[in-house]
Amino acid sequence: MDDAAGHAGRAGARTTVRRGPFLAAVLVALAAGQAARAQDLRTLSSSRELHGESALTADVTYAAGRFHLGAAAPGTLYRTVLRYDEAKFIPIRDYDAATGVLRVGLKTVGHVSLGRGDEDTMPSLDLAVAPGVPLTLRIDLGAAEADADFGGLALSSLSYKTGASKSDLRFSRPNAVECESLALEAGAAQLTVSSLGNANCRRLKVEGGVGSLTLDFSGAWRIPMDAEVHLALGSLKLELPRGLGVSISLDRFLASFDQSGFTKRGDVYYSDGYDAARAHLDLRVESAFGGVQVIWLGDSR
Repeated sequence: MDDAAGHAGRAGARTTVRRGPFLAAVLVALAAGQAARAQDLRTLSSSRELHGESALTADVTYAAGRFHLGAAAPGTLYRTVLRYDEAKFIPIRDYDAATGVLRVGLKTVGHVSLGRGDEDTMPSLDLAVAPGVPLTLRIDLGAAEADADFGGLALSSLSYKTGASKSDLRFSRPNAVECESLALEAGAAQLTVSSLGNANCRRLKVEGGVGSLTLDFSGAWRIPMDAEVHLALGSLKLELPRGLGVSISLDRFLASFDQSGFTKRGDVYYSDGYDAARAHLDLRVESAFGGVQVIWLGDSR
């Protein structure tokens, strides 16, 4: 493993002051304070080349900040870049070659509060993994902004948990292997998942607390998907391709549902052409308060 450590800094802005030496001194002091805080940030990078690994398990535990995930460069098993304040966070970096398990992330030192005024000292984690190695991925985020692209990865299973956060997850390209399960859990969060038809996954489970969920099921469907969504309080948006055979079972309390494009048989809603469709999504939805919105996309064939 090759590690490199460094410090990130930011140059102060040039300021022209015409209101006397006192104001000038205050501005200089503020600029110096901002530069000092930025210089407290440490950057840790680590990577490992491919050595014929047959599988990789990645455990991500990330307390707060920005998180990004994508595919690694050819010949690289993984690469991580952590940027953090040593006074607030402790880095997690460990790879066990015998078991093929990577552990990476940040844990807090006591209570940490990050606000909009902390842009210069916001921690971040960038993780890239090899697209050709079967991947078991477990992600546990706290107060984070997440941008994760699983496109082209060989994703065997994914467990994704997040607290008070905004998450943008997508499958920009088809999954290279068949995925056994996707489990997504969001607390007080805004969660958007795009191109789920590329996930190549048989089972999807989504648990939502308070917030908004957007699930886009477009993509290159190869196998049927059995999905369930539980939403306590908030809104659910389903983006469905026209050519996809969709069935929806609803258990709702004070939650609206747009039935356009569906025919009800017993207690289940079926999309037009469900029986003749080449790909199927069977969905069970539990929603207490809020609404279930359906948006029909272009033909999936």
